[in-house]
Amino acid sequence: MRTLELIFVPEHDTVMEESPLKRFFTSKLAIKVYIVLASGFILLFLLDSFILPWIVHSREEIAIPSVTSMPYEEAESILKSSQLKPVRAATAPSSNVKAGHVLYQNPAGGSIVREGRNVYLTVSGGEQQVLMPSLRGRSLRDAKITLERLELAVGMITYEASDLPNETIVSQGISSGKKLSPGTPIDLVVSLGKDMQQIDVPYIVGFTLNDAQRKLLESGLKLGNVGYQENPSLSPHTVISQSPSAGEKVDPNAPIDVILVR
Repeated sequence: MRTLELIFVPEHDTVMEESPLKRFFTSKLAIKVYIVLASGFILLFLLDSFILPWIVHSREEIAIPSVTSMPYEEAESILKSSQLKPVRAATAPSSNVKAGHVLYQNPAGGSIVREGRNVYLTVSGGEQQVLMPSLRGRSLRDAKITLERLELAVGMITYEASDLPNETIVSQGISSGKKLSPGTPIDLVVSLGKDMQQIDVPYIVGFTLNDAQRKLLESGLKLGNVGYQENPSLSPHTVISQSPSAGEKVDPNAPIDVILVR
């Protein structure tokens, strides 16, 4: 009778290898990194909570001196002598403050701050200048728009016969290329064309003398003789009559006589 033999083979032990990432986190180098990071966090905490507040609060409180309208160099010296830090922030145009003088300061004069505070200064660049353009040959409408865009004013408008088309600029009171302050009035001479046609006299009764004169000039006419008459119901220097009357046709540059309230 045959004997069945059972052979038992012992199982091999399964060994789990550690991953490289796990070995790194448990290495001596990682421990050193932990210590450096922890030290950094502690240092930041101490700086934020104790050291910086102590530095800030250890400075004395002072009132900022007012340095507006002063020359920048003088303002800078005064602020530095007050243990403050002047900073030139910007330059801006100004018609009231001379170029190179302080226009604004921030914080304002009289503000209470601690020593070492920055004070930002805006310095005046002086009055802004406008370059006068050439208007000859342009239409009156275009000339007015151009002057308005440049912040210049339209001055007196007079008319004369010219080879240029009707309602175009013959000449200007200030030549092109000059630098002007904003708001400067520019007188204009406007063409009536080659064939001078008669002009309808405008209605100027009730106008002040200045407004009446401007209206006449804009119409291609001019102010003639001025008389006076008592009229307590109206304001002085108001036009109460005109000659020729409104609506009559006259030659260009014809004088229009007026009677004013005394």
